[in-house]
Amino acid sequence: MKIKTNLFWIFFLAAFISGIIPLQAQVKKQVSISGVVKNNTFKTASLYQVGKDPLLITEAPIGADNKFSITVEIAKTDIYKLQFDNNNFVMMILQPGEKVDISIDAKDFLKQLVIKGSEGTSDIYRNQNILMAGKTKLDSISNLSYKEMANPKYDSLLKVYTLSYDKVKTDRDNALKAFMLKKPNSLAILFLSEALPIDANYDIYSKIDSSLFAAYPDNFYVLNLHNQIMVGKATAIGAVAPDFILQDTSGNNISLSSFFGKYVLIDFWAAWCGPCRKEMPNMVKLYADFKGKNFEILGISLDKTRDKWVGAIKSENMTWPQVSDLKFWQSEVAAIYGVKAIPYTILLDKEGKIIAKNLRGEELYNKVASLLK
Repeated sequence: MKIKTNLFWIFFLAAFISGIIPLQAQVKKQVSISGVVKNNTFKTASLYQVGKDPLLITEAPIGADNKFSITVEIAKTDIYKLQFDNNNFVMMILQPGEKVDISIDAKDFLKQLVIKGSEGTSDIYRNQNILMAGKTKLDSISNLSYKEMANPKYDSLLKVYTLSYDKVKTDRDNALKAFMLKKPNSLAILFLSEALPIDANYDIYSKIDSSLFAAYPDNFYVLNLHNQIMVGKATAIGAVAPDFILQDTSGNNISLSSFFGKYVLIDFWAAWCGPCRKEMPNMVKLYADFKGKNFEILGISLDKTRDKWVGAIKSENMTWPQVSDLKFWQSEVAAIYGVKAIPYTILLDKEGKIIAKNLRGEELYNKVASLLK
């Protein structure tokens, strides 16, 4: 579930002959939400606009008849959260002019949720139902497989369970992808990134990005998705790796492009990162075996302090070039390459083109060995 920026809607008509035509103000329209809470234990219903920082729009008391009513004015379709307490809320996509009816049960919150009058909100929970149905089937297959582990024929049974598991997952994902392609500018797509990670489904997110970004260029989450797509394009397999300049441990400026002409492994790591330190013996062996054979490693640290960075380099016997801006997760280079977790590696060919990502251990060693035959 990070790149900070701010765009705004532009409604502009320019006429150079007649002069500048003034911008028209956005027309706000009312949205009404009428709700009933069965088995009510809540006191209020609070409506938040969702963005980088949630903004409380209004709240309404839940009456003795277990009903509440909210009326607000909004100028554009956006994401909202209707919250009843810290653990119970309904995510909503509200459009100007909608009249929404909502029914929930405090004892069985989302399972008893009924929403009418809001297409975007209905889309969220339609997709959620697909996910929940898929999860139920996948859990059932996993449980059956676990119970059969002692069966002498388990190996053959496991193949059947695996095929069934993969089919359920494929059918679920295809249903979600069909929705994305049918409604490429729906904000409900933003709720699918956990089930359909962007990195693993880059092609379909790339297809819908232009529609979604054109419709909502100032939405925080749409903008975040758009930036991820742009990073993905710039650092896709086959793309020339974006150049950068960082300082080494002696304060010298080092550019990535200065290593072009060799196979280069970019290694994002940090002294504070346990998995990175655990991986270093493999990196040391890799460098010892292939150093001087048209191969180089460039370490990029996401550390915050120079002493810990340099100390880790010495402690782990890392003899390859090392650079850092010591900005932790605010590193511009990490953002350029879409690094969200470390260790993270990017392998380049001699022309600086990206040929592999996030290889480690034996898989990385074998890949480099095959390139340098």
